[in-house]
Amino acid sequence: MKILIAGPTFETIQPEVFKAIYNLHSEHELHFDFIRGYDCAVARNEIAKQVQIGGYDYVLMIDSDTVVPADALDLMLDPPVDICLGVCPRKNTKDGKSAIIKFGAPSYHDSFYYNELPKERTLVKGGGFACALVKANVFTRMDAPWFQYVTNEDGSTLSEDYYFCMNARAFGIEIWMDPRVRCGHLARYYQFE
Repeated sequence: MKILIAGPTFETIQPEVFKAIYNLHSEHELHFDFIRGYDCAVARNEIAKQVQIGGYDYVLMIDSDTVVPADALDLMLDPPVDICLGVCPRKNTKDGKSAIIKFGAPSYHDSFYYNELPKERTLVKGGGFACALVKANVFTRMDAPWFQYVTNEDGSTLSEDYYFCMNARAFGIEIWMDPRVRCGHLARYYQFE
């Protein structure tokens, strides 16, 4: 299997992040790249195009400040699904809230706390893409742009990753979360111990 490991970045990736990527276990053919100088939505769309042009089977998107465990890829591919998310701390929280939204939640604010994560891989409404494995054909099954920010009527913003998840589900694509893949976020207040 040919897998692209790619990150959207503004400048570069943190050394700890690259070290974690370098240490990933895998029997598959891995390629690494990062797209820089764009906002996250534009960079993720460029990554999706690169996946299609390069003939990859999957892309593992890792944010430039996300430290993934060495077995992340093995776990996320066991068994393979269309979209599998690792668990990361929600931005700017100190309370142990993840960026993974519960299945059936009425909004994109009802996410799991770490102490309530299920033990097994679980179907979810969506989540952050700090660590996200996406099967390449998902991009051909959906309409571009795959990632974009949406401003709601009330002035709130739907992030590019939640937008992707919302559209994937509209196309009948399931989104899974693997609670065994617990990532650290260097720029967040909460870290896994």
